[in-house]
Amino acid sequence: METWIIFVILYGLLKGSREPIKKNLLKKVNVLTSLFVYTFIGFLMSVPTATGVFDVPPHIFAWIFVKSASLFVAWILSFTVLKKLPVSTYGVTDMSRVIFSTLMGVIFLHESLTVKGVCSLILVVSGLYLANRKTSTNKEGYNIRHILLLYLSCFLNGISGTLDKYIMSSGAITSSALQFWFMLILSLMYLAYILIKKEKLELKKALTSPGLYVLSFSLIFGDRLLFMANSDPASKVTIMTLIKQCSAVVTIVLGKVLYHEKNIVKKLLCALIILTGIALAIL
Repeated sequence: METWIIFVILYGLLKGSREPIKKNLLKKVNVLTSLFVYTFIGFLMSVPTATGVFDVPPHIFAWIFVKSASLFVAWILSFTVLKKLPVSTYGVTDMSRVIFSTLMGVIFLHESLTVKGVCSLILVVSGLYLANRKTSTNKEGYNIRHILLLYLSCFLNGISGTLDKYIMSSGAITSSALQFWFMLILSLMYLAYILIKKEKLELKKALTSPGLYVLSFSLIFGDRLLFMANSDPASKVTIMTLIKQCSAVVTIVLGKVLYHEKNIVKKLLCALIILTGIALAIL
């Protein structure tokens, strides 16, 4: 197995473990404070290992800003929705980003979509449909609006993932410099939004929540692995996005263990359908 695939699998496992921690954090701290402190601590953690920070070409920096702006909105939506949705439902629905990233990889990066890739997407879409039928939403106390907002978040995450590949494949920036700048820009965006909207900044609650530091470290370490995978010429956005979805299994299982959520067997079956599509894509 190629190194970049191992990096993406590890990223997926880390990502899957973050969602239950976020859910618990959001019970104590509001969304915008959580996002600001989460990203700013992540930025501080990225500083010691950052190299080539001031050697970034202007056009690459502009794309980093676009990436940061897309994540600024995506994370507000995802954190807001996570407060309402069961963690396991969130995990399955979040797998929809594979559809957006695959299409963007084909359209903008000119990656090929083979017959095998099309079959993979069909399995992914089927699993998502079964997981989010109206009967499921009625049983678990959320509505279709929450699902649609999460889909929008996944679309914006797809933009970010496509830009990761474009930026890193340029060879004009190190993975640590990309992480340094996008975390700094994202932190400043959240702080500015809080000040403009005059939102309550619950710093004491946030800074005394151990889970927040775990989240920030997981984000920095996971993203560094992902950026290194993106820098490998052999890696493809279409394949990486499929592999990342192993995160859903971790999220679903933790949703059952930590929050005693319902319909876990059904969600695991839906995730299995989607993971079958992933396996088809990488074998």
